[in-house]
Amino acid sequence: MKKIYLKLKKTVTPTVIVICGVLILLSLFAANLFFFEFGSDDSGYAITPVLIILLLSIIGIVLCLWLRRRIVRNDPVMGRFAGERMSLGPVGTNKGQRNFGFMTIRWLIMLISFFGLIYGVKWLGQGFGNIELPIFACPINQDQLIDSSCYTLSHLNSLVGMSWSEIGIFFGSLLLSIVVLGRFICGFLCPMGLLQDLTHETRQGLKIEGLSLNEKLYQRLKPIKWTMLLLFLGLGFVGGNFCNICPAITVSPALAGFKVSLFLSGFFMIVVIIGSFFKRRFFCNICPLGYLIGLGHRISLFRIKKDCQACTECGACYEACPMGIKTIYTEREKSDVTTADCIMCGECIDKCPENKALAMSFGGVKFYSASRKTFMSGHKKTERKLKRFIRKRDKNESDL
Repeated sequence: MKKIYLKLKKTVTPTVIVICGVLILLSLFAANLFFFEFGSDDSGYAITPVLIILLLSIIGIVLCLWLRRRIVRNDPVMGRFAGERMSLGPVGTNKGQRNFGFMTIRWLIMLISFFGLIYGVKWLGQGFGNIELPIFACPINQDQLIDSSCYTLSHLNSLVGMSWSEIGIFFGSLLLSIVVLGRFICGFLCPMGLLQDLTHETRQGLKIEGLSLNEKLYQRLKPIKWTMLLLFLGLGFVGGNFCNICPAITVSPALAGFKVSLFLSGFFMIVVIIGSFFKRRFFCNICPLGYLIGLGHRISLFRIKKDCQACTECGACYEACPMGIKTIYTEREKSDVTTADCIMCGECIDKCPENKALAMSFGGVKFYSASRKTFMSGHKKTERKLKRFIRKRDKNESDL
């Protein structure tokens, strides 16, 4: 094992450094181009920085794929460290099994939220600036339908200049959002969530294997999450500005045609896109705003419920969870398995093969439950092959 680790370190570390160096140099070059900053009247050209970020992200993804192939070619045993799975995939990943009702509604809500947050004022003629949601939608975009409380949370020093009534309204609306919606915001409303899911679907459409997920990976992401949280809450007190590194600033304002500066935030967005390509909802695992919302998971009206008697301990829920929440699989007594990390995406329920073993509820009313019929609908072809195999095996045994 030590030899494998040393070989991995010798091969991967220099290549990763080279990849990061190339991306940084390309980002520096792009940042100096004249069209990397725009005013509100340049909407026809403001999409250019986003296209540059996508191009650099594609370059980074190709370099990572090249690195992985090189590792596997040199030593197949090291493939699992590089993310190559030597299996047919986790239980319940057949696309045919999806609950199209729930998942279709979820995708529609994400799309409406994404475009509404960017172009809401243009569509309706007015916005609702007095409404703030804890969501990664950049306030630089003046066409947003509603405001985002992420700016005030990342600039807590700005509360000093507010009146007590304004402070009360801000924290009151924030608490109300956490109680009523919780991290449902992350799974259904956040623009960053849609971008990550589109990246994930692109990888699946190209039939490229993602990272081999395990507990060590999620443990290694935790220090990054704590660092992000510290920067999110503390930069404002030392004269810094989290907006300079926030990946959300590269999307909403640029698409709406508002002035942005994309060097640091653009480079971070490249990292987010590459990470989300290989690991679903990568940014959600390190998102500081999502973590702050998750602190109120005990009082949120959206819950994940588990019938421990119906659970067969197959582990499909854990395999499907983009946040790596293991308690939903290991819990054997409690019926409420909602955690601070759960983004209410419903993937665990969608992949569960047992009737009502998992369910999502709002205010105590269950509205989406696991279904064996839905699960098996995507595996009928496999089921027919299995039946033929059993019949052939039984016939051979009878002939003997």
